[in-house]
Amino acid sequence: MSTVLPDPAEDATAAERLGKPVPQPVGRAAPSRIESMDALRGLALLGIVQVNIQSFTWGSGEPLGYLANPPGTGESILYFIQAAFIEGKFYPIFGFLFGVGMALQMRKLRRLHAHAVAAAQAAYRRRLLILLAMGLAHGLLLFSGDVLAAYAACGLIFVALAPQRLGDLRRFTAAAMAAAAAGLLLPMAIAATMGANPTPQEIPAAATQAHGIYVSAGYAGQLGQRASDELWQQVSVIPTFWPQVLALFGLGVIAGRLGWLQHPERHRLVWRRAWQIGLGLGLPLSFAGAAMSVAQARTLPGADSDWGAVVLGLGSLLAAAYVAAAVHAFNRPWGTALRRWLAAPGRLSLTNYVAQSVLMGALLSGWGLGLGNQLGRMQLVGMAALIFVLQVIASRALLRHYRQGPLEALWRRATYGRRLGTGKNT
Repeated sequence: MSTVLPDPAEDATAAERLGKPVPQPVGRAAPSRIESMDALRGLALLGIVQVNIQSFTWGSGEPLGYLANPPGTGESILYFIQAAFIEGKFYPIFGFLFGVGMALQMRKLRRLHAHAVAAAQAAYRRRLLILLAMGLAHGLLLFSGDVLAAYAACGLIFVALAPQRLGDLRRFTAAAMAAAAAGLLLPMAIAATMGANPTPQEIPAAATQAHGIYVSAGYAGQLGQRASDELWQQVSVIPTFWPQVLALFGLGVIAGRLGWLQHPERHRLVWRRAWQIGLGLGLPLSFAGAAMSVAQARTLPGADSDWGAVVLGLGSLLAAAYVAAAVHAFNRPWGTALRRWLAAPGRLSLTNYVAQSVLMGALLSGWGLGLGNQLGRMQLVGMAALIFVLQVIASRALLRHYRQGPLEALWRRATYGRRLGTGKNT
């Protein structure tokens, strides 16, 4: 069976030859957290809440919700900005970091299990299965836009299928990227070939019904709708989203093994290429996709055939420029404070991700204040920003006393047992 575990001999010789850090032997202390990784997670949390809050009361509908009918100029402009610069630009950061963390975690497990490959793989599979359960619970109980379950499922596939050696892993990642592009393009090409081009001008009745339930029904009254939305969400993303996640995991594992984030100064060419890809390809695709999406959202919100969403999906390459810019900023003296502030919520990313759903439910849902049917798009932007600011403050306060958040501690305890401690700073 193939594995993503790094080959010690390959890593050591390549590191010595290229000037990269040599993997630590068994018995040496584990490396400290990489603050820039936590800061990137914090940045991703900020972008994720800005997207999720717009779709929270629409079930498994549009990622940015629907425009009012008829929408004003200001709302249309804001929708364009959100589509071009936020939608689809932050989950790739999480996926990439998941892959980096996978590489580092597997190396850590090798040390804990004295280089027993089978034991390390079993421990990591257990970790992913627990995350899968957490994701499904999150989707069924709080927010049907959950991404954790898909990450966990793709992680299990990745551990089983991804090759060990770096060259083979690069080819695996390139194949996943090609599959991701095909997953976006082929359904639309088939629909166009078959002449399927429905053009309803109203918001889909199913979305309107779900919206009514989420903004007015009590918690129990929402469970059936949420279960239906969650099932559709998890199944529908398999051909389109899963290949993207596998590609991001592969890229992240490569980055973790070669030290792109640990030692960015040694990989300036990598980050320059990321900047060029993000701005040269991602930005124009994002602009084009956003323009197409706004046009459809204004005139044909119920249409099934949406090339704008496809182009916008390809525009997620802009995330590469975001990461490159952030890494550059975080490793400059003037960016140290920003890195530290973002690292606090990023260090508690699992807890904060789920907490965002709890807070959105309490504010927008029928079981809470029910503001989802009253607030406009710009007001939701402000609310999302306030939620993130509160999470920064709360995360910094919690980390003064604990090493990790409650969900991180639960995940760790369920994976490794009591022997690794409670996570409290003593």
